[in-house]
Amino acid sequence: MCPDTGAWLTLPWPGDHVLPWGHPSRLAKLPPSLGPAVIRWCEKWLVNPTTGQPWRFTPAQKRWLHLWYALTPEGRWVYWSGCKRGAKGVGKDPLGGAMVLAEFAGPVEFAQWGPGGRPLSRARRMALVQIGANSEAQAADLLRLANAMMSKRLRDRLGMTKADLGVKRTVRPGGSRIELLTASEASNEGDPATAVFLNETHHMTDANQGTKLAEVGDRNVSKSPKHIGARLCELTNAFQQGQDSRAERTYNEWQAQVSGAKRRQGVNLLYDSREADPSTQLHDWDSLMRGVEQAYYDAPWSDLERIAMSAQDTRRTPAESIRYYLNGLAAAEDAWADPKNFDAMAKPSVKLKDGDRIVMFLDCSKSTDATGLVGCRLSDGHVFVLGVWQKPHGDRGKGWLAPRDEVDDTVTEAFEKYKVLWFGVDPSPATDDDTEVLYWKEVIDKWHRTYRRKLLVWATPGAQQGNSVLFDMRMSARGSRQRLEDFTEEAMETARMINEEGAGFTHDGHAALRKHVRQAKERPNQWGHTLGKVTRDSNKLVDLAVCMVGARLGRRRVLNSTKYRKSTGSGKVVVMR
Repeated sequence: MCPDTGAWLTLPWPGDHVLPWGHPSRLAKLPPSLGPAVIRWCEKWLVNPTTGQPWRFTPAQKRWLHLWYALTPEGRWVYWSGCKRGAKGVGKDPLGGAMVLAEFAGPVEFAQWGPGGRPLSRARRMALVQIGANSEAQAADLLRLANAMMSKRLRDRLGMTKADLGVKRTVRPGGSRIELLTASEASNEGDPATAVFLNETHHMTDANQGTKLAEVGDRNVSKSPKHIGARLCELTNAFQQGQDSRAERTYNEWQAQVSGAKRRQGVNLLYDSREADPSTQLHDWDSLMRGVEQAYYDAPWSDLERIAMSAQDTRRTPAESIRYYLNGLAAAEDAWADPKNFDAMAKPSVKLKDGDRIVMFLDCSKSTDATGLVGCRLSDGHVFVLGVWQKPHGDRGKGWLAPRDEVDDTVTEAFEKYKVLWFGVDPSPATDDDTEVLYWKEVIDKWHRTYRRKLLVWATPGAQQGNSVLFDMRMSARGSRQRLEDFTEEAMETARMINEEGAGFTHDGHAALRKHVRQAKERPNQWGHTLGKVTRDSNKLVDLAVCMVGARLGRRRVLNSTKYRKSTGSGKVVVMR
C-alpha cells in the first residue's frame, strides 16, 4: 500500500526491495541497474511530444526503469518480461515511446562492471525493436509517438533524416530499426528481435487473434541469442476479468510467481500497477475523488475532476469505470464472487500435516470440462487443490479422456496421508449425461467399497440406497433436489465470505483454482444463486470452484453431524464460521 495515498501497489511486492513511493534519490538501495544510464540518455536526447520541451520521467517511471534494467551479479537481467498497467491517461504510451527509443539507440546493453561495482552499458549495434498491438493502427500510434519524441539533435547524431521516420518502420544507418510486429511467422523471420513492446494487451484475445500476435512476440524474444538478452514488455489498462486476454494471462502468471506457486522459477516478471483502494465508491464523490487521486498520483498533468465525472457517467458500466479510471480489476456484473478478494485470501505458506482431518470433493468429466479434486481442512477450513486434469490444447487434446487411473492414485494418496472424514464425487457435468456417469461408475463403486468404513459421514446417507462417496447432482438422480439445494446454499455462503474480503477461510493460491473462481458466473435457480460457466459449451472452466464449494459443504456436514460430535467427545454442536 502506498504510504502517501493508500493506493494499492504491486511494485514493490512484500519481500522485494521496499522503498517509500516517489523517492528516486534512494534508488541506490535497489539492485545494480542500467536504469540510471537509460534515464540520463532519454532526458538528454528525447523531447516531450506535446510541448517539444526536454523529456522528463516521473518518479514512479524512474523507479520502474531502474527495476526493468536491474542486473544480477552475472550481468544478466533480473526480470525477463514486464507489464506496466495503469489507468487511462497516466502516461503509459509516452513511457513506452521513451523505452522504444532507448532500446533503439540508447545504452541498454550491459558491457562490464566498472569502478565500485557500477554497471557500464552501451547501445546495441543491430537493434531490432518490434511494436505489437491488437491492430496495426494501434501499434503504428506508438511508433508515431516514439518518432515524435526523437529530438533533431538525436536524429543528427544518428545520421537520420525525417524520411527515416516511417509509419511502419523507422531505420538508422548501421542497420538498427523499429518495426511493427505482425502475427505472420514468415514475416518475422530473419534478424532476432532485441526488444518487443505490446500495447493495449487488455484487448488481445483469442477471438481477435491478439493472443496469437503476442505469442509471436514471445517466440521472437525467446529465440534471441543469450548475449542479446531480448525481452518483452506490455503496456495495458486493467483487463476485463474472465475474458482471458493477454493482459489477464500475464497477471495470472505474475500472481503464480509472487504467490510461490513457481518457487523454482522465482519472480522474473516485473509487474507494475497502481490501483485505487478497492473500497472506493463510485457514487460517493468524496470517495471517488480520493480513488482517482490514488490512481493518478504519478500523473500530475491529469484533470482529476474531469476524470471523476467520466467515472460517474451512467452511459458507462461501473465495471468499465473501475477498470479505466481506477485501474481496478472489477468483478463482472454477473460474477459469482469477487476474484480480487479471493486472490487476497491466498495463503500458500499454510501447509497441511500428515494425519490432518480433511474432506474432499471430486468433480468429474470425461473429456470436455476439467476433472478436479479439492480438499478442505476440518480445523480451519483451509482449501487446497489435490489435483486437476483437463484436455491439453491443440492436437495433443484429440481423443483425450480423463485419466481415471491417475485420479484413483491421487485419491488413494490422499486417504493414506490424511484422515478423510467425507468424500463427495459428482460423476458428471451439469448435463444429464449417462455416458459421463458410466465412464466413472466402476471407479466410484471401487471407492465406495474401499472407503465406506473409513468415512465418518457418507456423501449420500442411507443403509440401502446410500453411497459413501457418490454425490450426484444431475436432476435425474435420486435425491438430487436436496443435494442441489444444499450445494446452492453453500455456494451463496462461500461467495458471501469471499465478497466480504475473505472472512473465514483461506486457500493455497493454486493458479487454476483462482482462474476458475474468476471465470465462475452467478446462476440463479429455485433455491437461490449457484455458480456455473458463462455458457454450457464454454471453454472457460469453473470446475475447481465447484470442487471448493463441494468440499466446504462436506466440511459443514461433518462438523454438524452427530457422529463427529460424538467422536470429539464434546457433545457440542460446532458452529460454522
